[in-house]
Amino acid sequence: MNRRKAVSSMGLIAAAAATVRVAKAADKEIENLSEHWKKSKALTLKVAEAMPEANYDYKPFPDAKTFGGELQHLGSAEGFYLGQFGKGKAPAPPSNDTSKAATVTYLTALYDWSIATVGQLSMADLTKTFGNGKGAPMTGLDLLYGAMIHTAHTRGYVEMFLRNKGIVPPTYSV
Repeated sequence: MNRRKAVSSMGLIAAAAATVRVAKAADKEIENLSEHWKKSKALTLKVAEAMPEANYDYKPFPDAKTFGGELQHLGSAEGFYLGQFGKGKAPAPPSNDTSKAATVTYLTALYDWSIATVGQLSMADLTKTFGNGKGAPMTGLDLLYGAMIHTAHTRGYVEMFLRNKGIVPPTYSV
């Protein structure tokens, strides 16, 4: 074998090894994101469960959504962000029912769908650009960050509803 073929072969072997390492790193990143969504589900459901059914229609001021309505908004926004990936349709929020039972059932189904959706993603999905119909196009990673930030913000907001009712919110454990 001549020197040129030997060097070329070594280059191909190195490239193949690097590709395997990148693929394993990508799989680990997707796994980490899925774990984040599982923890977010657990905390969001604890927040939802903390409010008594009788207070699910509570609003801290007249223009606010109700507690149940705000939690369903959290789910709808997450469905919008993750739905951009085209990995399936998010569960729809209950129609005209913001009761505790309907909201917890919806959030459970929504998070199960979200976790499955995130688990299907690839590194190509994270770097792909998506047009969301609401402003500038976003990368897949931007969509995930948008979903995470919106969820954290909204969950924090509804925790203030709990505090207004004298209820200590669940401990943050994400």
